[in-house]
Amino acid sequence: MKRIYADLVLLSIAFIWGVTFPVIKIALASISPFMFNTVRFFIASILFVPFFLSKRFNPSTTSVGDIKTGILIGIAVFLGYTFQTAGIELTTATNAGFITSTYVVFTPLIAMFLFKARVSRREIFFVITAFAGLYLLSGFSAEFSYGDILILLCAVAFAFEIVLISHFSRIKSPIYLAFGQVLTVAILSTPLSIVAYRFELSRDVAVALLITAVFATTLARIAQNHAQKFTRSTDAAIIFSMEGVFSHILAIFMLGESLTFTEYAGAGLIVLSVIGISLSESTQKKIPQDTQKLK
Repeated sequence: MKRIYADLVLLSIAFIWGVTFPVIKIALASISPFMFNTVRFFIASILFVPFFLSKRFNPSTTSVGDIKTGILIGIAVFLGYTFQTAGIELTTATNAGFITSTYVVFTPLIAMFLFKARVSRREIFFVITAFAGLYLLSGFSAEFSYGDILILLCAVAFAFEIVLISHFSRIKSPIYLAFGQVLTVAILSTPLSIVAYRFELSRDVAVALLITAVFATTLARIAQNHAQKFTRSTDAAIIFSMEGVFSHILAIFMLGESLTFTEYAGAGLIVLSVIGISLSESTQKKIPQDTQKLK
């Protein structure tokens, strides 16, 4: 797969994740966030069965090792969702949205720490422009709270997820990696969903679970674990920052929300950052350098 095609796949994933935000927001009126994640990820886990039944993906010693690696990444995914869910109750939506997006900054730092990955000046520039765009788009308030700290931990967890996927996707099966991640989130979310139980099955909840389980989880996870094989973790983080742009666009149509001129300017900066990093890196033939051993 060429780098530009991999970036388009990651951009499509960001679009899927972004458009599910308004859908989930509507569903959460009838179901708790932890219960939603539990059901969503268990459904997604079951959807992997057809892959395992095919001859191409018969269980083996190698696949078990790949699933174990997926479980490791899944812990980071679970922590990201958990900190985000807990933190968003204790801070404003704008602060939560912006602080979560700081994974764009944490990703290259973690990649350098874990795998001694080099970050080019071009990547630093586009990280800064994407970060500035996210700041303008979010309407961030400088009033920090305990919830903001939890959201910051969420951003660190998501950055670890992106870095680990970029590293292990080149040496592991994307199917088994994705399955390990999804199953881990489902299992670890179960106790929290029981403690904070709230579940009223409605049409909105059913639609949201179906869309997020099939498209935003199973298919998106498999595609992400495959596509990140061909791009660097820092670049993937920049592309994923488009998630916020897509969620805002759909919120305008579904929830009647609107953007100010400043927010539109922020969205524009993010778009330019994604285009810039994709076009500038797609001409390079070298395999991304996030493959060094752990320190």
